[in-house]
Amino acid sequence: MGKEWIFRETLYRIYSFAGYNIAHIDVTAKLCEEHDIRYPDVDRAEAVVNWYETQYPSPAFPRTREDVGEPRPGNTRYYLAYAIVKRGFPLVGRVADPPEVLELMKRVTIIPSHQMTLFGPRITIYTKDGKSYTKQATGREFMWDFNEEVRRIRGVVPGIPIPAEQFEQIITACRDLERQDRADKLIQLTLKK
Repeated sequence: MGKEWIFRETLYRIYSFAGYNIAHIDVTAKLCEEHDIRYPDVDRAEAVVNWYETQYPSPAFPRTREDVGEPRPGNTRYYLAYAIVKRGFPLVGRVADPPEVLELMKRVTIIPSHQMTLFGPRITIYTKDGKSYTKQATGREFMWDFNEEVRRIRGVVPGIPIPAEQFEQIITACRDLERQDRADKLIQLTLKK
């Protein structure tokens, strides 16, 4: 099995749903911020995505299809609409779905493509004034360094069963893990005190 293991590329999942939706949320939110796009201005939206990401959990055993059928909370059209309406998606503390999201997701189209990279959707938002705005992800935006992971993961602190100070100790232990004699300190830090 070897003695040295190297993670070559790691994509982080900060949400508790299909990881490819991170790109839809981030790219769409950035597109809306860059062009000051607001929900009342949106006619429709579309995402051209890698075909693999339209068949969950995999093309061999698709339980759901993201590109066909009625949109519903929890599918890609929902997350894309949420990102337009709220310019992001909460890590914790989400309550009822905003009615604007439930309405807008019916005007989102997912287009599968064999040419698109994984985690690299091309999002286009069409506004009611006849304009369109597009942003393309490369698929590499979510290969974060440790500092970016820390910045993003701190959003879960209000929803975890340990104090924020203990969570910061976990972050410090992970940052210095290669210099630790043993990993059991990290395990102990995960326990509720």
